[in-house]
Amino acid sequence: MEIENLRNKIREVMGYARVLVQDYRHLKKFAKHLLAAAIKQMQGFTDVELIQFLSTDPIGREIGYDHRPHPSIFSKVRERSDPQMLGDLINALLHAKYKYKILTKIVQDSTDVDAYSRDDKEAHWGKRTVPKKRQSVKKEKVEDFFGYKLHLISDADGEMPLAISVVAGNHHDKKMFAQLFRYTKDNYRLGPNTKYLADSAMDSSDVKQCLRYNGLVPVIAINGRRWRKSEVPKDPDYGKRWSIEHIFSRLKEKFSMRTNRFIGIKKVKMHVYSCILAYLMTYLV
Repeated sequence: MEIENLRNKIREVMGYARVLVQDYRHLKKFAKHLLAAAIKQMQGFTDVELIQFLSTDPIGREIGYDHRPHPSIFSKVRERSDPQMLGDLINALLHAKYKYKILTKIVQDSTDVDAYSRDDKEAHWGKRTVPKKRQSVKKEKVEDFFGYKLHLISDADGEMPLAISVVAGNHHDKKMFAQLFRYTKDNYRLGPNTKYLADSAMDSSDVKQCLRYNGLVPVIAINGRRWRKSEVPKDPDYGKRWSIEHIFSRLKEKFSMRTNRFIGIKKVKMHVYSCILAYLMTYLV
């Protein structure tokens, strides 16, 4: 993002952050560290480069860095902070944007976040889809990975995450449905016959029953098993399911979510939430 555009977006986010950090018994000035975490992902900085930027660019002074930060400050923030602070800041920004908006199409899916080390005791083995550029070489469409998963329900039209969860890699998408859907239903406005779009991982009678009970229309790919063949829904809106892949792609490529250098779910959550906050500061605010 252009630095000038970044300056224009900082004040609103800082306003939310200064109120929020006090709920976690921090001083208002702690909010600058949350903004710095997002700036790091937006600019692709290392901690050292971030310190240099905050020390020399007017943005550093604008968000509260009157002096050059200590080299260890950001590692201490990751160690001592509750990642839900960043999660709450993300939710506050989204709720403000979607306060009066009625959703007509939502999407659920997940993406992988590789563990930095095989010694990470909170990471687990899971399954992920092989990227298409490798499927031509490797016939299998699914492969094992070791790490974590980011599970989302998103707005299919606005390409914005709505409900977010970061868990160990062995959590199947269907296992996360109840938590994510409950949060979406309780915090956003779902219109009559809102469509729920998902791939075949969510092809389950209890999922569909829950959706219909709450007035949603399931648009879910059929998972071929026994006598049934795999099948993509004929609903013309099913193609909107790919909007969530755009979110994942931007998080990984533009905001460096793929480059996880942290061990333990607490620090991994801080990393992922920082990437999502950077995403919102770029596309939402």
